[in-house]
Amino acid sequence: MRAPEVHGEVLAGPERRRRWSTEEKLRILAQSVAPNSGPALTCRMHGISSGQLYTWRRQFRSGELTGFVPIGITSDEPPQLPGPAPVAEADRKPEPAGGTIEVELPTGVKLRVTGDVGEAALRRVLLALS
Repeated sequence: MRAPEVHGEVLAGPERRRRWSTEEKLRILAQSVAPNSGPALTCRMHGISSGQLYTWRRQFRSGELTGFVPIGITSDEPPQLPGPAPVAEADRKPEPAGGTIEVELPTGVKLRVTGDVGEAALRRVLLALS
């Protein structure tokens, strides 16, 4: 016996897939690398497979989740840039230890981090802003 045909009609029913927002994915990814945690524990806590977690990690690294794209230098020889214009000694501000990082988010928010900032602290700030 054949199943009844449905023409032009979508049968509604419970969705079997869980939809995760970007914020939830980033929170779960952060939890999976937190001290006293790990991928297996995080997967059990949130009811996801390790394959799903590693897919989100790959998407995070490639920029698919956050809009940030990793960069790298492709040449062995550094690019030749013109030197900075001379600045009078009185106008100079002391450069903080560790340098400066500037990030402009896709939303237009600009973030400037000066000094020596740990990777974990910078990740927390970026997660909070995204």
